[in-house]
Amino acid sequence: MAQFFKASRTNKQNNRIIKHCQVEKLDHQGRGMLFHQNKAMFVEGGLVGEVLDVCVDEDKKRYKKASITKIHQASELRVEPSCQHYQECGGCHLQHIEQASQIEVKQQGLISLFERFAKYTPQQLAPTITSSPWAYRRCARFGVIYDKKSKKVQMGFRRSGSSELINQQTCPVLKPALADLILPVKGLLNQLQGKMALGHVEMVEADNTVALLLRHLKPLSTQDKQLIIDFSATQNIQFYAQSSPTDIECLTNNARLSYALTEQDCQYDFNINDFVQVNASVNEKMVAQAIEWLALKSTDRVLDLFCGLGNFSLPMAKLSQQVVAVEGVQKMVDRGTDNAARCGLNNVQFYQADLSDLNALKAEWAQEGFDKVLLDPARAGAAECMSYVINKQPSHIVYVSCDPVTLARDSEQLLSTGYKVSKLGLIDMFPQTAHMESMALFTR
Repeated sequence: MAQFFKASRTNKQNNRIIKHCQVEKLDHQGRGMLFHQNKAMFVEGGLVGEVLDVCVDEDKKRYKKASITKIHQASELRVEPSCQHYQECGGCHLQHIEQASQIEVKQQGLISLFERFAKYTPQQLAPTITSSPWAYRRCARFGVIYDKKSKKVQMGFRRSGSSELINQQTCPVLKPALADLILPVKGLLNQLQGKMALGHVEMVEADNTVALLLRHLKPLSTQDKQLIIDFSATQNIQFYAQSSPTDIECLTNNARLSYALTEQDCQYDFNINDFVQVNASVNEKMVAQAIEWLALKSTDRVLDLFCGLGNFSLPMAKLSQQVVAVEGVQKMVDRGTDNAARCGLNNVQFYQADLSDLNALKAEWAQEGFDKVLLDPARAGAAECMSYVINKQPSHIVYVSCDPVTLARDSEQLLSTGYKVSKLGLIDMFPQTAHMESMALFTR
């Protein structure tokens, strides 16, 4: 039986239907791919072998983007999405693929990106780090807007390919404690006098509590603050109000937010707007694997670049002689220093430095020698400091990446100077989405 889909909201001048296309392969983002009129065409939601009618949403010089309007022949791998918002929400991309196949798609994507950008073909991948495919996400950010027509606040994720918000009712990838707050929080926001001047809501589930942050664009009235306080007491949560990027007020008890790495016996305090890994289960396994791959010894001096609040630094300090941890954001450096002291670790030092600036690598800490290096950069990668790392000639380099393209690109520098890829593996931090984390071990 043919299945019908609603085409994406796009520029109408590009919209035209192409009938009976057959998907040839999937790209590294899990999109169906075929060739039409000598151009690659990417079909969101298409699977290999499927015969589809598609709507061309974008027609560029070298490629096209299209959305499905009708499925004539479906793949055996296609499953019914679990989320009622899947067809419109921009959060998840792969719910139409069963879980084992999602991982295979990402594994093949990782290999193909290394072949393309690092000019290297991995012969074997390490076992993928996985978690439950649902109810894994411990933090989220929802857009908030006041709809003048309905005179109600809308809160939700963005529509796929749009800045518009969906009418969020639930989210099966969120931790239940967060998903259960979506409707109550929307109800609260609609009661506020200042509901026409709200920006976004952030939620996080710490080990010890659930906390929310509300970005407001005008001062909250005394009445609104009391509504928030009463709501927080009823829901047993912490609530923060943010009036500017740097001005955050806790409206409830200001207990520390924390998470633990149980296997490594490390505890981390963090603030409501600090970066923490969204998948707690995968994070713990990821840290354990990095430590195993580094093969740390009690005599090792370790450099941890892009260290954040010390997610890797503290466990490494427990197994090595010294850890030098470097991070671009000063508040994260402060948090890491405090967490190290709280864990009784005096052999890890945190420094602030912009690692995209070569002058930062002239600092005193950077002149020391290091046996092993760990890098965990943002999506932009670590291109600017790769030469520095190579010149230190560490025996082991573990690179943790949230963008396999920049990992592959940076790997080329290491491979060209005598390092080899000893291990490479996928980290499925974000099941149901096309996002890929990965880890590589380089040795001389």
